[in-house]
Amino acid sequence: MKKFLLTAVCLSMLGGLFMFGFTAQNLEAGDGKAILETRCTVCHGAGRIERAGHDLDGWKSTVNRMMNKGQFGPKLSDAELQALLDHLVTL
Repeated sequence: MKKFLLTAVCLSMLGGLFMFGFTAQNLEAGDGKAILETRCTVCHGAGRIERAGHDLDGWKSTVNRMMNKGQFGPKLSDAELQALLDHLVTL
């Protein structure tokens, strides 16, 4: 029974690592929706973000404010930031 449980835990962890790698690959590709789903919805519900209705300047201000939240703010590269902003203005 212990071997089964250990095997299940290991397989779950490997699956998680695989999914993390897949997500990281999508983020590097500039997928603004994936960035939103993995970085922003950690603290905010998707509905709240979708209802905000900001224009580009409003989103720039909001995202920059969130990025400056110290250890809690998302750390985005310039490419990720641009992809996120491109996606946010379409909401």
